[in-house]
Formats: sequence, structure tokens, C-alpha cells
Amino acid sequence: MTDVHVTFRPNRRGQTAAGNSNAVYRELERRADKVIGRALEAYAPHSKTGEYGRSFEKQRTRIRGQAAVQVVNTAPHADILERGSGPHIIRPKNAQALFWPGARRPVAKVNHPGTPAYHFLRNALRAAGR
Repeated sequence: MTDVHVTFRPNRRGQTAAGNSNAVYRELERRADKVIGRALEAYAPHSKTGEYGRSFEKQRTRIRGQAAVQVVNTAPHADILERGSGPHIIRPKNAQALFWPGARRPVAKVNHPGTPAYHFLRNALRAAGR
């Protein structure tokens, strides 16, 4: 699985007003916090274990020589929550069959219908920009 990344870069006015890179990074991190907050609000009704919500990180970086802050979610299922997944077959890894509480009998495979994309980060980024 891949991590989900959202990158913030300052505009010219922000760079001029900030004066130094630490101030730029602080402003970018403030904006990143706003996006993370909105993503967590949207995610809250879907939370089961809370792993996705705990897996947000801010990373300072440079893109083409300019200060940038990336919002990264390192949860194993972050990519599926953000982009969804298509129909696929689930097969057992080490066992001979799959079984879960409520199943009538063990089965060799399960046809999963796919998972809808929730776009938590994309929607949060758009909402935070308003």
C-alpha cells in the first residue's frame, strides 16, 4: 500500500510576509493542521479502530527549492480510504479456508465488491482553502 500525501506550498505573498523559512514552515504547518482537523471530522463517523486518525503526520520538505509541508497518513488502509478499491477476490493467506462469525461454512475465496472512495484528505484540503 502507498501512503497518502497532501503538500502545502507558500504563495509569493506568504513568503514575503514571513521573512524566514521557519516562519514559512510554521504557517504551512498551521494550514496543514487545519486540513488534518477537517479530515478527522469527516473520518469520525467511519472510525472503527482509530488507526487512520492517529496516523497523520506533517513532514517539512522542499519542493523546487521552496519550503513545503506534506500531510502524510501512514495507516496501511489510508490509500483505500482515500481512493477506494475495485472488486477483488480475497483468498486465505496461511489457512485452507476463510471463516468469520456468522458465516455458514468455511470458504476458499470471497468475492469482495470493492470499497468506495471517501476522499477524506482531498475534501478537507478543498474545504480548508475556502
